[in-house]
Amino acid sequence: MARVLFLTAEYGAGHLRAAEALQKALRQIRPSWQSMVLNFVREVNPWFDRFSQRFYLAFIRKVPSWYGWLYHLTDNGQERRYPWDRWGSKALLRVCRMLQPQVVVATFPTPGRVAGEMRLCGELEVPVVMVITDHTAHAEWVHPGVDLYLVADEKVAGLLERRGVGRQRIAVTGIPIDPSFGTLPSYLQARRLCGLPKDVPVVLISGGGYGRTAFLEEICSLLACPPFPLLVVVAAGKDEEWRRKLERRFGHLSHFRILGFVENMALFMRAADCLVGKAGALTLAEAAAAGLPVIVYRALPGQEEANLAYYLEAGSAVRLTSPVLFFSLLEEVLWGRKGRAMREAARKVACPEAALLGAKLIAEQVESRSGFCCGMRTDGGN
Repeated sequence: MARVLFLTAEYGAGHLRAAEALQKALRQIRPSWQSMVLNFVREVNPWFDRFSQRFYLAFIRKVPSWYGWLYHLTDNGQERRYPWDRWGSKALLRVCRMLQPQVVVATFPTPGRVAGEMRLCGELEVPVVMVITDHTAHAEWVHPGVDLYLVADEKVAGLLERRGVGRQRIAVTGIPIDPSFGTLPSYLQARRLCGLPKDVPVVLISGGGYGRTAFLEEICSLLACPPFPLLVVVAAGKDEEWRRKLERRFGHLSHFRILGFVENMALFMRAADCLVGKAGALTLAEAAAAGLPVIVYRALPGQEEANLAYYLEAGSAVRLTSPVLFFSLLEEVLWGRKGRAMREAARKVACPEAALLGAKLIAEQVESRSGFCCGMRTDGGN
């Protein structure tokens, strides 16, 4: 029996969702293996984790252009050594001594970089896998101590190669999303399972795992008086205060349903006719797997711009440039030729099997080194 340690962080929900998707896929192909998903920053310092999450979310909401400037400023080949990396290595060493994993998988750059450095220094003897959760690769993701990179597409693979990563250390799997996206029910079955009527278009609004944005509220305000019949389902995310605020403003409207964090997002995406959301890679990948057109209302400068560019080129997403154009664009997506083309493009670009592919490669990292196969020792236990 092997043990797999997934390390992530909760700056947005995508990194955690990717780790959970890989863990779920690993349980399907190696049911006897043990695995654990840990918030690495919380393990290092719980207070710093809470503070930095609040700071990050406030930063991207209030001054997104500064975030973009900082993102591009730091996206260079300079060697990175931060004070918290040393604190992180102590925390990771403590966790590894306790859990004794056969492989460490990081879906956030900081723990991957820390694990890679420990690997080079001989403090960590198990392979390190880095899962890049965007359609680009910031320099923070790159470290010579990483054994294998799982990436979204060939463009990201090429970018890593230009940054000095050997091709033999890169595997293109797609963005890891919940394996349930590969076994979705029919459109009408999904409507029934979600408790949604089947005779009206459903517009799903998502702000990501931490949904508080002024633009999200603006879109809800527009949809309060739509020019045609529809049902608006709002996935407000983990921010309960934000959900209550939306409930107070829009909950009395008969065509609105305000939800918090949606666990069965795959079903709601399958039941919807259009998604209005931000350009998170996990959200866009999930929508594609559900055959769902996306109207992107916000793309953070940096990685989200790259994510949006990928799906704009594929044809499954469109960018809303002004709220004034929203209803004309929505009408075309719901009933027009554009919407039909977007649904077809989504099916073509979708990678619902990405998590299973990634899980198989993670399992290979263990089995090729330790004699494990399908959760069993092949060397007689000697």
